[in-house]
Amino acid sequence: MLQNNDEQKKSKLEQISIIPKRDADQKSFCICVPQSRFLSELTWIEEDREKELLPGMVESRGLYPYTPAFAQSDENQSRVNQDTEPGSDFVGTIVRACSTTTNFQVGDHVLGSTSLRAYYSHIMINSQLIICIPSDFPLTNEQSDQTVLIHAATGAAGQMCIQYCQYIGARVIATAGTEEKRRFLREHYGIEHVFNSRDTSFVNDIRQILPQGIDVIVNSLSGNLLKESIKLLAYRGHFVEWGKQDIYHNSNLSMFQLRSDCSFPVNDFISLADHVSPLMRLMLEEAINLFIQRKLRAVEPTVTYEPSQVIEALLRCNSGQVMGKAVFCITSSDQLLNINKNQSNNLLKVVIDNTMFPSEVCNQGTILISGGFGGLGLTISRWMIEERGELEKASNPQQNEWLRLKRTTKEYNAHVDVVQADVTNFQQVHDLIERFQKTCYPIRGIIHSAVVAEDRTLNNLTQEHLSLVLPPTVRGAWYLH
Repeated sequence: MLQNNDEQKKSKLEQISIIPKRDADQKSFCICVPQSRFLSELTWIEEDREKELLPGMVESRGLYPYTPAFAQSDENQSRVNQDTEPGSDFVGTIVRACSTTTNFQVGDHVLGSTSLRAYYSHIMINSQLIICIPSDFPLTNEQSDQTVLIHAATGAAGQMCIQYCQYIGARVIATAGTEEKRRFLREHYGIEHVFNSRDTSFVNDIRQILPQGIDVIVNSLSGNLLKESIKLLAYRGHFVEWGKQDIYHNSNLSMFQLRSDCSFPVNDFISLADHVSPLMRLMLEEAINLFIQRKLRAVEPTVTYEPSQVIEALLRCNSGQVMGKAVFCITSSDQLLNINKNQSNNLLKVVIDNTMFPSEVCNQGTILISGGFGGLGLTISRWMIEERGELEKASNPQQNEWLRLKRTTKEYNAHVDVVQADVTNFQQVHDLIERFQKTCYPIRGIIHSAVVAEDRTLNNLTQEHLSLVLPPTVRGAWYLH
């Protein structure tokens, strides 16, 4: 077992209760996304506000951030493009403005979008990324002969797209995943042709009514549904990709479908805030003007959640059964909210560092490395000592690597406990783990590097060879997990 001899105190994770509407200015807070990205482990934590504003910056309070589906509820989630700072567009009230910022003053109601964070009681943002909004908002038609297919159209973005297309006079065709959603689109927006987005039946349905194809496809589907959708493009059509799931999964796409002078723009609205902030501002201003002119109206339904309902809300958004938009009334909430008082900075550091094992885990427990004296195991051992300072290992040392490990251990004042166990033997694995669970340093993490090195070409593989090399890796992983 390797642990730091300069043992740190175990500080309890204290909680305090606040009423956001009353206490947010004195006790600012934000969401903390766990390293696992599991929704069930989301927490609210204290946050230290910046004392000074940089030139061109404002600080807004009372945010109503949009609720995106940003994580999954279990280990089956994708490991790609996971948000550690969820939230994008928001509404709030200016509470501070830099002296060089003349466009805004304290008390202004603003709308904006950020690529950094929105689930905060207070947010500092470049004034180029927000615009003032009137105290009240809430549309009709002009003429265009283009046809637009909007996939999964009952979400907030889908409904806004429908409204804008109807405003310019385009003919809208839509898809949705359930009959309830399809009925909503027919009744609420008067869309005549609404098809199923859960299978490829919409392809033949659309070809029957539009044999020449679709001028613009606004896509949020993935996989085979995306590939089949592209086949519906008309000559010089535009396939607007804003789902991006296939992009983040690096999926393949046949370019043959774009042969008819078609375009394939990938729409990443949030990145505009980082790269083209003046364009972002123009788009926001145009959207607000359309609301003022009643050319656009609020998305329906818009469901408002309290901060304490964050897990419930995000699980609901990820269910695929919701319509409309979900927002949080963060600092206007008058309901009790528990936020973590201690270790907030450390918790955030864990998320940002994205390290294999947080220091909090290592300092309070043991890291078990199977196959610890193989080449990989010894390398990982040294890294764990240098970066974290705690571990435990098993197996037979390779002399040179073992000497290097001993030097590293001495240099970092760490402790390594060498034990011998067969990872293919369930009882031995069980007894080893049980032994450490009864100590002050229970096993908090496992690195499985046990392997039998017996390389062969594919045509020389035999059942006997597989029976030799697979058990330490496969059965060992099963027993250790």
